[in-house]
Amino acid sequence: MPQSKLPPKGSPEEAQYWERIKNGGIDTVRQKLDYCENAALLKAFRRRGYNTGEIIWEPQGKPQGEKEPEVVIIPAPEIKIKPIKREAPRGQGEEVQLQPISDAHTGLKTPTYDKQKFGERLEILFESMVKLCLLHRKMRPIKKLVAPLLGDMGQGEQYGIQGHVEEFELGAEEQIFEVLLPKFENFFINLLQVYQEIEIPTVPGNHGNIQRRSQTMSKRSNWDTVFYRALQRGLSKYSRIKVEIPEPAGKWYLVKEVNGWKFLLIHGDQIVSYQGIPFYGIERRGLRWKQSIGVEEPFDYMLTAHVHNPNFLWNNGVPTYVNGCFVTDSPFPLVRMGLRDVPQQWSLFVSKKYGVTASYRINLARGK
Repeated sequence: MPQSKLPPKGSPEEAQYWERIKNGGIDTVRQKLDYCENAALLKAFRRRGYNTGEIIWEPQGKPQGEKEPEVVIIPAPEIKIKPIKREAPRGQGEEVQLQPISDAHTGLKTPTYDKQKFGERLEILFESMVKLCLLHRKMRPIKKLVAPLLGDMGQGEQYGIQGHVEEFELGAEEQIFEVLLPKFENFFINLLQVYQEIEIPTVPGNHGNIQRRSQTMSKRSNWDTVFYRALQRGLSKYSRIKVEIPEPAGKWYLVKEVNGWKFLLIHGDQIVSYQGIPFYGIERRGLRWKQSIGVEEPFDYMLTAHVHNPNFLWNNGVPTYVNGCFVTDSPFPLVRMGLRDVPQQWSLFVSKKYGVTASYRINLARGK
């Protein structure tokens, strides 16, 4: 057994050390008696019958001779409050609402879509775009609507190419003059209550083809173009509405300026999908058109449709909005791409300074 470092048991020195420990001087006694730890010192007293349980002590610091680490206090950087410039609600200038409309396919009949359902979804589009306009007017003045019609407004009537016989509800002439024309005349005339000016640029779609393109006499032979011309004539007495049809005849694209920014408008059937995925083809073709069409007619954005699935592609500096459709449960996207119809339409807001500042996808099938 190691020899105790304490004074002789029962000696006055032992009693003095114990009193000092009880009065909080345990560290002093430990150092005096050359104990390494307070616990070892108390253990020695406990062997001599002292009640060490009543002693309260803090664990000692570093062993003697070892320096405490230097504490370096680094002051926090000075926080400078920079006043935020609060702009007035109309401080950034006027914006234009850009409302692409495409792939209505009136005349197509599916388990969940027909001419009545088209009318209901057009009404949802009307209500939604007006709500968005009124919402944005709390921030910026919005006086003008640009509503591109991007094609496939009717289903056409080429059975075997544009659908099977049982999938047609109406012929092409009925699609235009009994459904599309009255519905869209009413649609745009009522929007004059909200917008001071309405521009309707148009491009044809593949479902407007009257026959295969190689079998028609004129490039104008497209049911979409027939509808656009009828709409142009029907709205001609309204000076605040302008329907724009691409020239020369048969031109399949249009570069449209919207609040200082240029948008390439196309239907999108010109684009080849890769392995059933359309978006890679859209990106490739967009970049090529930027270097071909864009040389003589520069554009900043691209608006397309056709695939019935809305999407946004940054596309290496060519921002591209792919519009949705009105229909549901049509066989085209499911068979060709393995995708279902997405009945949504983009609604965009365009600032003269910043380009597209806000984008929304309006769901036309609420409740389906």
